[in-house]
Amino acid sequence: MSRVDLDAAARLEAHALLDRLVEDGETFARDDAVRLIGLIPVAPRRRFSFTGVFKSRGPGLRGQAAGIGDVEVGGEGREKQVSWNAPSVHRIGGYRVTHTPGQIAIELMWAVTQEEQSGQSCLLLYDPATGEPQAMQIAVQKTLTLLFIRLAYVSYVPWKKPGAARAGQG
Repeated sequence: MSRVDLDAAARLEAHALLDRLVEDGETFARDDAVRLIGLIPVAPRRRFSFTGVFKSRGPGLRGQAAGIGDVEVGGEGREKQVSWNAPSVHRIGGYRVTHTPGQIAIELMWAVTQEEQSGQSCLLLYDPATGEPQAMQIAVQKTLTLLFIRLAYVSYVPWKKPGAARAGQG
């Protein structure tokens, strides 16, 4: 499969559309969503794919310091990002955008550096047959703890509905 890239003009237009779509409010401009849906290339939906981040703490240091006594220094954190069979991602301004049939996933570029993932990404949902925007959903992080393993996962909850055309548009 060949990867389709956006040219500079399309990236600039997409960035302006993304900024308007994710701003605060209860609605988003329908026309902006329709234009973004047409602008970002669609990647085929994968039956099985995985994207994740594994975090661990490195070995610490323990010893004696002159005039202080026993000291302990925590190890440096390590992080490994893994993906398998994931659809292509477009980097547009400060966003990572993935377009599969029926949805555009919008994530802040630095989201993976945040411990709390709530509000760091959202989905623009649309009817793949008509291209008509239906809603936007925002990420909410939830945590499940099993013995000594803490699993954090993100689910999406309703956020915005399509509104009227943007001011100044016909």
